[in-house]
Amino acid sequence: MTSSTIRAARLHGIGDLRVDSLPVPLPAPSQVLVRIDACGMCPTDARKYAIGVNDGHYPFNPGHEWVGRVVATGEGVQGFEVGQQVYGDTYAGYAEFAAIDTQPAGWSRGALHVPDLTVERAVFVEPMADCLHAVHDQGQVGPGHRVVVIGAGSMGLQMVAVAAHAGARVLSVEPRRDRRALAERFGAEATLEGPDWVGRTREWAGGAGPELVIVTVPRGELAARSVAACGPGGRVVLFAGFGEEGEARIDLNRLHYDENRSRRQRMGRRPAAPALRALRARAAAAGGRGAPAGGADLR
Repeated sequence: MTSSTIRAARLHGIGDLRVDSLPVPLPAPSQVLVRIDACGMCPTDARKYAIGVNDGHYPFNPGHEWVGRVVATGEGVQGFEVGQQVYGDTYAGYAEFAAIDTQPAGWSRGALHVPDLTVERAVFVEPMADCLHAVHDQGQVGPGHRVVVIGAGSMGLQMVAVAAHAGARVLSVEPRRDRRALAERFGAEATLEGPDWVGRTREWAGGAGPELVIVTVPRGELAARSVAACGPGGRVVLFAGFGEEGEARIDLNRLHYDENRSRRQRMGRRPAAPALRALRARAAAAGGRGAPAGGADLR
């Protein structure tokens, strides 16, 4: 490194994003300093920009899906060397460099080796881990299950891919035609767009309703309608953070008599190994190529 300062994009308040000049961070004991090559943009980053930060203090760097290469190691660090590619999940990604612990701390799993993935694939490790957690741990999806994913944005498409890979039949509910087409490429057997999706979802699932509905859109009324769409004993996973729409009217009789279950998905430290296996398997199937536009080869 030849400069003593770095650039970092930080929030200073609602709607106030600035590119600041900061001193180069120094890796503390048990930390590595990483030159950041790419950082994914999570919907929670946009929400923090729009309505404020509730899990930190200003100025705040919201990027937490980043990948880069180690340029320096702190005292006592073992297992990490200069030049290695690592993944970071701490709030530091919108910058040229960041220091990160090599061991789990709080909700972070610490720096993660990703030596055999392109940057385009490696940047998906954290969001893919969250989707695997939602589908397998929270949703308990198995072969033949009927799964409805509300929303076909970046996270909804990954949900579709993970559920389809688990052997489920997947229906995507999404108003945009281009996103519905992507959902089919990711493994959805059918898509819906209309406001009458609750009744049509139950019809698609044979009248009884699906085993699982995953809500990836931060609108409270969708949570209530997802409960109505579910079959007896079904689950609703609230993957989206609802921000200012944190309330919904839900028919408690449906929860009681149909024995439906609602699960919230909390962002945080998730086992990264399944996500790495999924990304590596897909990379191998694609001959090591980077993900194409839209990431449509993740399934």
